[in-house]
Amino acid sequence: MNTQQLECFVRVAEKLNFTKAAEELYISTPAVTHHIKNLEEELNSTLFIRTSKMVKLTETGVLFYGEAKGILQKMVMAEKKVKKIASQNLAILRIGCSSQVELKTLEQPLKQLKEHIPDVFPQVIIQDYFSLKSLFDNEQLDVLIGTKEMIAKVHNCIFKKVKTVESYAIVSENSMLAQEKSISFKKMSEVPLIALHPRCIPFQYGNKLQEFITLHAQQYLHFLCENDQSAILLAKCNYGVAILPEIYIPAHREGIVVLPFAEELKAIEYGIAYHKNLKEKHIKQFIKLFSESEKI
Repeated sequence: MNTQQLECFVRVAEKLNFTKAAEELYISTPAVTHHIKNLEEELNSTLFIRTSKMVKLTETGVLFYGEAKGILQKMVMAEKKVKKIASQNLAILRIGCSSQVELKTLEQPLKQLKEHIPDVFPQVIIQDYFSLKSLFDNEQLDVLIGTKEMIAKVHNCIFKKVKTVESYAIVSENSMLAQEKSISFKKMSEVPLIALHPRCIPFQYGNKLQEFITLHAQQYLHFLCENDQSAILLAKCNYGVAILPEIYIPAHREGIVVLPFAEELKAIEYGIAYHKNLKEKHIKQFIKLFSESEKI
């Protein structure tokens, strides 16, 4: 499948006429027919009903039209964006993080970066840590906000710790545990636990809390969530106790109670990772500003 096939399909779908579509695309009618035929063969679906008197979209064609139109529009927007960046000589800053909650930590350094270096175009990518690690390792991200474990085994990079973070238990304000000052493994031993999927948070060997979660999952009810927001939602609705690092806990805590652990746990190193031999001024400045804002 290529863009010319999609363009031919969209024009024919809109005009319901192969000849008119060919005229708008400045190609021959047989060429349009050829592209549509190849597209239908690739999709293994008939997109048009064609007779000597009419052209009509099939049900599959109607569904595919929306998708094809969207793809072409995104390509046009991407081309315009790239040309705009090139014409204005903007520097791109690609930032990766694993939670929407972390966007708050980017606000101050990005504001300051705009003041120091106006010609920067930031792109913020929110993905699970496994995807972020892959993007960062392939140099499709300039910086990665997260824990030291997230960039384990990534080559030619530097991790700058800006603080240590603790893990907390999150319970509903209606939970029997909501009145506790702290929570122990013993108190959680027979209650449902809500944890993040392993691809959302790297496992720390020697971390007693994660080892407890692993053992608990083998014997009792256990929820695995695809993101921190769903984990907090389940805890808020009293499905169990959610366990999250503090970086994922929102400032607005209506309906939930955040409890520290009674046990002494291994702290998590949180900071910013970047590639070695860094030369770009705007990336260096952002790293400096982010580090300073998080230490305040």
